[in-house]
Amino acid sequence: MGTLSLLQEVLDQKEQALIQYVRYMRISQDSGNQESALLFANLAKAEEKHIAVIRNQMINMSGNDDLLNKYQRLNESNSPHLTYSAGLEH
Repeated sequence: MGTLSLLQEVLDQKEQALIQYVRYMRISQDSGNQESALLFANLAKAEEKHIAVIRNQMINMSGNDDLLNKYQRLNESNSPHLTYSAGLEH
């Protein structure tokens, strides 16, 4: 299996983890557990950073910037709806 295929597999896993962290953050917020909500928000932010690094590596290795453009479009359409720190105060 090539490196790009492995990176794509890891990327898929990271994206699924991000979805789970956001789901758990919202569940924690709904139940009033702000400490857990903050933890999952921080984990989601970390996953986003990992996703960006992996995508950049894939683009550098393949020379195909369509991956980045696709991600940027998706990110721009979802960003107003994903506010990890909304309602989370220390």
